[in-house]
Amino acid sequence: MELELAWWTWAIIYAAMLAAGMMQGMFGFGFPVIATPVTVLVTDIKTAIVLNMLPTLTLNLVSVARGGNWSESLGRYWHLAIYVAIGSFLGTQVVIFAPTEPLRLLLAAVIFAYLYQEQLARLDWGWLSRHRRLSTAVFGMTGGFFSGTVNNSLPVLLIYFLLLNASVTVMTQAMNYCFFFGRSVQAVTLGAAGEISMAGALANIPLTLVAIGGHFIGARVQRLFSAGTFNRLLKRILLVMGLLLTLQGLAWFVR
Repeated sequence: MELELAWWTWAIIYAAMLAAGMMQGMFGFGFPVIATPVTVLVTDIKTAIVLNMLPTLTLNLVSVARGGNWSESLGRYWHLAIYVAIGSFLGTQVVIFAPTEPLRLLLAAVIFAYLYQEQLARLDWGWLSRHRRLSTAVFGMTGGFFSGTVNNSLPVLLIYFLLLNASVTVMTQAMNYCFFFGRSVQAVTLGAAGEISMAGALANIPLTLVAIGGHFIGARVQRLFSAGTFNRLLKRILLVMGLLLTLQGLAWFVR
């Protein structure tokens, strides 16, 4: 993967890392919700995945470590992380061997799923409680596939834990645990396929430091912002990004 980007592209990516880190610091999850779409808009799917790799893994570990009471999260949902890892491996194969431009449409769909997660949660999910093992496999592998292809499994896993009425601490830890497993498999798979250049790997270091700085700021200013106001602003930004990604993805088909 060649990594020759204009200065303004790097400026946008660094700003996205800072903003995404702040979101992760404020809520405990959500880093790729901002960082990945912004990076994809100014580069491509593969470049975005590589540049988000170490920042995402690092913040996932930080979020897993926060809160304590790991037996209720990691001990109870470790099997979900296994399914996420399997799905991530399969999704990464798509990134390696298939055209990546159409994946902008998949990323847009994931963004729209995040925006309308409340409506999706109102659907009839009764089978989830009746078939717990099957639902864990379906949600885990689906979320993992999205993680491997477009670096974002949050909507799928968020709906899963909301339907299970998991506590905020358990949900945050378990999701970051799953994110970490999925991204680790993605990183190893891409590395083994020769998709990560030395330039790309080195670029992760300063981006990670910026993301950590954003996380620190977000954790400090968390109480100064209304969650409702922040969510409304975030949804408007994501809606714009989802529409732009849709246009970019459709443009590939009409060339």
